[in-house]
Amino acid sequence: MTRPIIDAHMHLFTALSAEYPRGVHPLHPEERRAEVEEYLRYADTEGVSHSVLVSLDEHDEYVIHAMNQHPGRFSAVAVMDTTAPSPAEDLRRRLDALPLVGFRVWTLGADASGEVPGPFLEMLAELERAGVAAWFYSDEHQLRALAGVIERYPDLTVVLNHLGFCQSGFACDEWGRPRIDAAIPPPSLEIVEKLSQHPNVAVLFSGHYAFSRESYPYEDLRGVSWRLLEAFGPTRLMWASDWPWIKEEPGYRALIDLPAHQLPGIDDSVGDLLLGGNAERILGIEVKGDS
Repeated sequence: MTRPIIDAHMHLFTALSAEYPRGVHPLHPEERRAEVEEYLRYADTEGVSHSVLVSLDEHDEYVIHAMNQHPGRFSAVAVMDTTAPSPAEDLRRRLDALPLVGFRVWTLGADASGEVPGPFLEMLAELERAGVAAWFYSDEHQLRALAGVIERYPDLTVVLNHLGFCQSGFACDEWGRPRIDAAIPPPSLEIVEKLSQHPNVAVLFSGHYAFSRESYPYEDLRGVSWRLLEAFGPTRLMWASDWPWIKEEPGYRALIDLPAHQLPGIDDSVGDLLLGGNAERILGIEVKGDS
C-alpha cells in the first residue's frame, strides 16, 4: 500500500442523550456506543488515515463532535430526513452545520410510473450545485428512477452504497450487524451495471458481510465484486468498512484485506485505488499528512 487508506463509509455514535440525540433501533439501542476514540485506536493500528463518517440518521450532533475533536481526520455524510417537508431545505440545513462530501438519499419520491417529483429534483440540483455526492441507498424502484433522471445532472457525483444492493429492510444478527436477505446476484445488479455508463457514478465496495450467506471472505459474492470491477473499472470502486458493525466479526483488518480475497490477482495499483485513491479523488478528500 503506497497511498493512504481511506475508509469511505463508517459510523460513530454514542449513547442516546439530550446532547447527542439519535434514533433508537435494534442495531443501535439507546445504550450502544461506537465512539470516536475507540474507532481511532483501531484505525491507527491498521493504518487508516482518513474516514468518511456517515450519520446514523438526521441527527448530526455526534458527527460534529467527532470532527471538532479530530480536525482533518474525517469527512462527513449527512442522512436524509424522510419526514422533512422539503428535501432541498433539509439538505441546506445540513450544509449549514457541516462541510459535507455526501448526503445519504433514501428515496427520490418516485411514484409507480417512476416519475421523480419536483422537490426531489430540486434536492438533486442542490447537491450538484454544492458539489456534494448523492450517497444513494434505496429500493429497486427508486434505483430505476435514479437511472431515469441522472442524465439531467452530469456534474452530480452519485455513490451507490454497499455494492449497489438495494435497501430492503434488515434484521440484526448475533454480532449486532445488519443482516439483509437478498438474492445473489441481486436483480438490481443489471440496473447498476447500466448506471456505470455514467462517469459520475461510483460504488462502495462494502457491505459484503450483510448480504453473504457464507462466512468471511464471502466467496458467494465474488461474482458480484468482479462484475462491479468490470463495469466501473478500477477507478470508481471505493472500499469501506461499515464500522462499527464489523468490529468483532470479521474485524477491521479482515475488511481491509477483503478486496484481495474478493478480487484475487488484482495488482497493487488497483488495490491502492480501491483502498483510498478513488475516495481521495472522487470525494475531493485531502488526507492529513498526505504527500
